[in-house]
Amino acid sequence: MRRRLGIFRWRAVGPLLLFLVLLLGLWLIFADTLARRGAQSSLSTLLGTEVDIASLRIRETDAAIDLGGLAIADPRDPRRNLLEAGTITLNLDPLPLAEKKLVIDQFRLSGLRFLTTRATPARPAEPGSPAGQLLAETRAWARDKFQGPSLALGRIDTLKQLVLHPDQLQSLRAATGLAARADSVEAGYQQGLAQLQLGPLLDSSTSLVPRLAATDPKQLGLAGTQQAVSAVRQTIDRVRQARSGLTGLEQVTRTGLAGLQRGFGDVQTARERDYATARGLMQLPSLDAPSIGAALFGQESTDYFQQALYYGRVAQRYVPPGLQPWNRPGPSRTRRRGTTVEFPREHEYPGFLLRQGEIDVATGATGQNQFSAAVAGISSQPALYGRPATLSGRGSLGGAQPVNLDLAMVSRHFGDHPADSLGARIDGVNLPPIAIPSLPLSVRPGPSRVSFSFALTGDRLAGHWQVDARQASWQADSAPPAGGSPVAELVWQAVRGLTTLQVRADLGGTIEQPTLSVRSNLDDAIAARLQALAGEALVRATARARAAVDQLAGPKLTALEGRLQGLTSQVASRVPAEAGRLNEVERRLQGELKRLAGSAVGGISLPKL
Repeated sequence: MRRRLGIFRWRAVGPLLLFLVLLLGLWLIFADTLARRGAQSSLSTLLGTEVDIASLRIRETDAAIDLGGLAIADPRDPRRNLLEAGTITLNLDPLPLAEKKLVIDQFRLSGLRFLTTRATPARPAEPGSPAGQLLAETRAWARDKFQGPSLALGRIDTLKQLVLHPDQLQSLRAATGLAARADSVEAGYQQGLAQLQLGPLLDSSTSLVPRLAATDPKQLGLAGTQQAVSAVRQTIDRVRQARSGLTGLEQVTRTGLAGLQRGFGDVQTARERDYATARGLMQLPSLDAPSIGAALFGQESTDYFQQALYYGRVAQRYVPPGLQPWNRPGPSRTRRRGTTVEFPREHEYPGFLLRQGEIDVATGATGQNQFSAAVAGISSQPALYGRPATLSGRGSLGGAQPVNLDLAMVSRHFGDHPADSLGARIDGVNLPPIAIPSLPLSVRPGPSRVSFSFALTGDRLAGHWQVDARQASWQADSAPPAGGSPVAELVWQAVRGLTTLQVRADLGGTIEQPTLSVRSNLDDAIAARLQALAGEALVRATARARAAVDQLAGPKLTALEGRLQGLTSQVASRVPAEAGRLNEVERRLQGELKRLAGSAVGGISLPKL
């Protein structure tokens, strides 16, 4: 009997088809749920706050994802959401999915709301997670770097001698760091001069001139004159190279000196903060108007800048500049969970890329919300994409009293120094109450015009926060503070009838040495009342606080200032002097070269220069 050739094992086809059907059914049933939970977990870990997604649907045939009910909690207040989104549609590029990479061609969002109340408080970030650590670091940074003055006032006439420790003074720490930078600049300058060897070159070149002047081309002959001309030209080339090196060294050194001068300005700013710290230890309110603004609204300003710095550090952590490896926790295992390290390569897709997105909020029967925004170039590896991430939006939100919003963001993570900047203007926003530190008072700004900007370039900070409210109202925590502290009574009398509030805060410096300036329309009036209240006793106590700081920090800061001035004077005097000597010896050598080259020996003219 002839045996048939078997291509398929038909008895296995049925179970295989059944397995594939079951697998497809499980995918259709559980894929959306698993993807939703994974997206919630990943976003919560990334942002350091709870992220909720009500629904997620994968449309395999369209290579698209539909999200609904996105809510991102506010890390500062777990009882509210930073934003809520109604529906989000992601149109994907299917080819990168084969490489386990997510490239979004088009992104559309609608139903956007800000600062909404949560039904249940959000879960805080895990303290040991990267986002939790960054949040703790930025909070500690705001607490340690901005110790604003206090308006609490004790018995000035019974104050004891103020005792300060050097470790308490930020100016000493800043001066120590600046002195190390000055050492580096001076060492580089001296090393550059030594490498140029100007002394031996000038000595040899200067001694060559009289020897050439005593030389007669007719006695040397043609060959001897050519050798002399060649030697002079080589010497002139060395002189020119030395002058070029001296010019480059001067530029580098002057750039370093300019940085040192800016750093010394930061040291002086740190000294002012030390004055405020000393006054705080003595429980003295400041007499000058800028310190009044810092005492009233410094904490509120710091909170905004701290939050902006947190998101800037998150962006720098998860979007590193250049083609750097990306470390992330490995998958959960019983043993040796480890770390997954991804090494990006040029000319390939990044792990995540949002090419273009649109945010359109137009709701209500009469178009109460008319806000649109565009995002582009958001990537986990911007060096591969080659373009900065951008966001811009403009429009209004609300009905009878609309909030006008205008914002722009640019994130450029190319090269060694990433740069992130954000700017926003909001008109008509109803700000929450602002509590006044150390006083039982708070202010409700009401509908306000707010502008905010923040930039993080490397470790340099630049920020601005301004509030202009025309319907502000002041409230005491309980009863009006009559019979309480004299400062509380004074401030209450000064502000209780005011309906205008204007506050401006400016951030500068570096992350290690930030500067903060806060002014308000209340500063001058409250400062004048404080001076009248405390009188000469407060003036003497303030002078004692400043003297205590100057006793510890003054000598080192004076020595540092003298050193910077000396180094600047040394560069300003020596470099032109050395350049002048090089120019003079070159001029003399050129004269001798022309004399030698212009002489004819045996009727043969030497080549011209």
